[in-house]
Amino acid sequence: MDEQQLSKTNSGEEKRNVNTLYTLQKFFTYVQLLLVAKCPAFLLCSLFYLSSFAQTDVVDSSASPKKIFGFSAGMHSGFVIVHSKDVAFTKGSKPLGVELSASWQRNDSQSVNICNCYPKKGVVVNYYNMGNEHLGKLLSAAYFLEPVYKINRSLLFSFKAVIGLVYGSNPYDSIKNPINHAYSLPVSVYLMLGTGLYFRINDHFSIHTSLNFNHASNGGMKLPNKGIDWPSAGITLNYQKQAANYYSGKRVKSKDWKNNSVRWDAGLFGIINKQLDENHEERFFPLVGVEFSGSKQIGNLNALNLGTEIFYDPGHAKEVKVNQSVIASPIRAGLLFGHEFLLGKFIFSQRLGYYYFSEMPYERFYHRWGLNYRMNKRWSAGFSLLAHKQVADFFNVKLTYSWQKRNNFYSR
Repeated sequence: MDEQQLSKTNSGEEKRNVNTLYTLQKFFTYVQLLLVAKCPAFLLCSLFYLSSFAQTDVVDSSASPKKIFGFSAGMHSGFVIVHSKDVAFTKGSKPLGVELSASWQRNDSQSVNICNCYPKKGVVVNYYNMGNEHLGKLLSAAYFLEPVYKINRSLLFSFKAVIGLVYGSNPYDSIKNPINHAYSLPVSVYLMLGTGLYFRINDHFSIHTSLNFNHASNGGMKLPNKGIDWPSAGITLNYQKQAANYYSGKRVKSKDWKNNSVRWDAGLFGIINKQLDENHEERFFPLVGVEFSGSKQIGNLNALNLGTEIFYDPGHAKEVKVNQSVIASPIRAGLLFGHEFLLGKFIFSQRLGYYYFSEMPYERFYHRWGLNYRMNKRWSAGFSLLAHKQVADFFNVKLTYSWQKRNNFYSR
C-alpha cells in the first residue's frame, strides 16, 4: 500500500472514530438525563461501573501538573418537590441560583491507580431565589468531593457530593410565616448529589453541564422540619490555572486490600434537638446512641457494611406524644446494611436500616447517609443523617474507634 492510500485509510478511520465518539456522547448524555431525572439512585449504582471505566484517547505529558487549581461560575434552575401535604405551599416553586467555586484536582499515577479517575475537591457557594415568598432565599457554603472520569480528550464525566450549611432568609414563624413547615431554623444542613459532563474548550477552559438533587433541613433539631428537596440543572464555566494535560500512564491495580480482614467499628453518636414539651414550650433534648458494625472491603474503593445501632431519643418521643397523642418509648434499635466508598481518609456510607425495636409511629425501614474522616488508623470523626423516606429524622455527629487485621498485623 503506498503512502497516499495509507493516508486516505487513516483519514477514513479518524472520521469513523470521531463519528462514533460523537454518537456515543449524544447517547450517553441522553441516558444521563433520563436515568438521573427518573432515579437518583442511578448516581450510586453508576459509581461501581465507573470505578473500572477505561481511559481512552489520552496524550501523556511529562509536564502534567500533579495538582490543578481552578475556579468556576455558573447558574442553576430547578423545581421544588412537593413530598408531603405539609409543604403543599411549595407547589410551582422554581428555584433560580448562581454558583461560585474553587477546586483542587489530583492528577497523578496514585489517583489513577486507586480510582481510575482524577479526584477533585473544593468549596462552593450557592445563592438561590426559591421562587416562593414563604421559602425566601437560600445562601449555602459547602465542601465537595468530585471524582472525574476521562472519556476522551474533550469530554469528561463526573459525580459530585456536597455537604455544608445553608442560610434561609424566611424560616417558620408562628406569627410572621406560619405556613413554612419546610424549615424552622435560619441555618440548616445542605446536601447535594450531582452528575455532569465537562466539555473542554481548550487546556484552560471548559463548560460543565450537570443534573443535581439538593436537600436542605435542620436534621430534626427544631420543628417543623419537613425539609426542602429540589432537583436542578446547572451550567458553569470552569477555568484551570495550569494547562490540564491529564496523566495517562499505565494503570497499576493494587490488590493488597484482599489481605485485609473485616474492619470492626464501635461508635458513639449524638446531637441536641429542640422540641415542644407538654406545655408547648421549646426545650432542648439530648439524643445519644451507640453503634457496632463490620465492613468488608470488596475493591480499592468499595466495602460492604453490616451493623446494629441503639439510641435514646426523648425529644422525638415527646413530640409524637404532644402532636399525635402517642406514648412511645424513647429507645429505638435497628439493623443496618449498606455500602461504603473508601475515598482516602474519607468514608462515605449509604445504608438501609430496619427497626427491630421501635414504638414510634414510623415505618420500620429507614436509611442513613454518613461521612467519616479517619484521623488515624484507630479513630475517626464524622456525621450522618437518618431519614424516613424523603423526610429527615435527625442529624448527628459521631466518634468511631476501629480495629482491623492487615497483613497479619492489627492496624494501630
